Amino acid sequence: MISNYLLIISAALIVTLIVAGDTTAAESRRLFSFKYCGKPSAELLDSWKTEVQQLKSETGVPMTITTWTDPKTGLRLTCEELRYSDFPAVDWVLYFENTGKADTPIVEDIQALDIAFDSPMHEGYYVLHKTNGAPSNPTDFEVKVNRIDSEHSETLSGGGGRSSNKDLPFFKIESGDGSTIIAIGWSGQWAARIECKDNRRLRVTAGQELTHFLLHSGEKVRTPRILMMNWRGDTLEANAQFRQLIYKYYCAKLNGKTPLPIPFVNTCFTRGGGWLNECNAENQISLIKAYASIGVDAVITDAGWFEGGWPAGAGNWNPRKDAYPEGMGPVAKAAKDNGIVYGLWFEPERVVAGTEVHRKHPDWCLASRKEPEGTYLLNFGLPEVQDYFFNIIKRFMDLPGFRFYRQDFNMDPLPYWRFNDAPDRQGITEIKYIEGLYRFWDRIASTWPDSIREECASGGRRIDLETIKRMHLHQESDYWFDNETDQCQIWGLSQYLPNNVFDTPLIRLDDYSFHSTLACSLIPGWIADEPNFDAARAKKLMDRYRQVRHLLIGAWYPLLPQTRDLTQWMASQYHRPDLDEGMILVFRRALSPYPSVDVALHGLNPDATYELAFDSTGDKKRVKGSELMKSLILTLPNKQSSDLILYKRM
Repeated sequence: MISNYLLIISAALIVTLIVAGDTTAAESRRLFSFKYCGKPSAELLDSWKTEVQQLKSETGVPMTITTWTDPKTGLRLTCEELRYSDFPAVDWVLYFENTGKADTPIVEDIQALDIAFDSPMHEGYYVLHKTNGAPSNPTDFEVKVNRIDSEHSETLSGGGGRSSNKDLPFFKIESGDGSTIIAIGWSGQWAARIECKDNRRLRVTAGQELTHFLLHSGEKVRTPRILMMNWRGDTLEANAQFRQLIYKYYCAKLNGKTPLPIPFVNTCFTRGGGWLNECNAENQISLIKAYASIGVDAVITDAGWFEGGWPAGAGNWNPRKDAYPEGMGPVAKAAKDNGIVYGLWFEPERVVAGTEVHRKHPDWCLASRKEPEGTYLLNFGLPEVQDYFFNIIKRFMDLPGFRFYRQDFNMDPLPYWRFNDAPDRQGITEIKYIEGLYRFWDRIASTWPDSIREECASGGRRIDLETIKRMHLHQESDYWFDNETDQCQIWGLSQYLPNNVFDTPLIRLDDYSFHSTLACSLIPGWIADEPNFDAARAKKLMDRYRQVRHLLIGAWYPLLPQTRDLTQWMASQYHRPDLDEGMILVFRRALSPYPSVDVALHGLNPDATYELAFDSTGDKKRVKGSELMKSLILTLPNKQSSDLILYKRM
């Protein structure tokens, strides 16, 4: 066992206590690093003027604001840090500001996280749990567990400027009897490096991938946000606690409260995901009426409702007159009349050449090369762009019944950011853009606190700590309609995120498909207005979903490994420790020769008795918690079958 205990004093100062044999030592260092005037920050900050303020955040969390100011150039570094009393976690974000009258020297290689763990390698080794991003293939959110030592290091990153395009910006490092979970809040191109060159000291760095810039007088920029939680003990419990930290302090609020998973309809999924330009007021109102009686919170129309249609009309944000002759008002009114809300798909960041935005405001459109091109990136770093699109959204939010905003992003912004950076301003275009995007989203949330907000980026390519703070929903992936893939994607995201945060479509009415997609904000994709549609069956599924969705926001424990192998089983446990009840979802795959599987539950009171209720058979039984945490044999006689098992303390 590795004797390694990490004591977080503050983001500005960390103390690592090293216990190895009979020797004990303590090392003090800051949790971040950068270079300024070619010198590392460790050689500079102690000589800069330092000020410390103790405050409380809006949620009552103790906040420490530490500033360092260079007396020679006026560069000011601010670290805003949150320390949680109910979780062993710390959150921080850095700001660099030029308080002088002249341009600063170059600030570069900013690592918002730069931490070292000390541990003798002969007593064990470090293990990294990393998760794929979502480039829309069957391996989206697949988990990989890798050893880290002198011969094995890892580099994780966003892809093309979208934060979860390549790797998910949440990962865990195990060390002996403890775990550290790290989350990165940057909806652009981040990068993290995990290495252990000497088989003893593990170093983890993370930040924006490229920073090399001067700041003009009065200019201020921020870094990625870092959240780090240290847990001593059961590594699965580390994930269970982290999910509850996210739900309590990070999930976007709806009417001032953190929502349960939200069932809603994106009508494009009712015709295989590609029903876009064919949509019109008549068929959308028909679906709204059908789904209102089944039981969803909202219905939205995806891309194609605007002039020019999908995909060439991105940049025209007026309804097509042939499909919506009276605009979107009648559709939104139909939703309101039926007791639900309506919304639309928008893609403000992508601008197609020749569309209204490009014609009227070419100076707002970032190019990725000197030659003319077909697609541009709308520069959200400009306040006038943020105002322009906010006013577009306002036109729709002013419609009675309209309260759902879905934002998509179907391009990689990184080449556009990099092309527009001067040699002494590398990284600035990206920073200004991301800051502007956050201001835009925050303005929507504060203006319409009752609005449901969904984030999509060609599926789940932009899921990070900062999008979670602003958007209620995140589309899981653009790889749809495969049950085993859905099971694995939900497994991968459930490690770190409560299941209200992400959504996926359900297009079938059988139990196996329902159970495969249940553990998220569910998107029914049935053609519910067809004459022969089984509305009674659909309503039964939605009623069951509403009965169990409250169990998805607590702890999660993997009872079996993540796998797409059709000969294997998968099973997960969703547990509400505050209620002492939960749910088990178990799947026997189509080629599995095994009729039963033995699992062990987590998080129960060993002395309590629990009642288990099996949906597949209707059976109930009572078992001691101590027995359930040792063994629970689950049986499914048929291949390609599943079960939902509820349990509660008696």
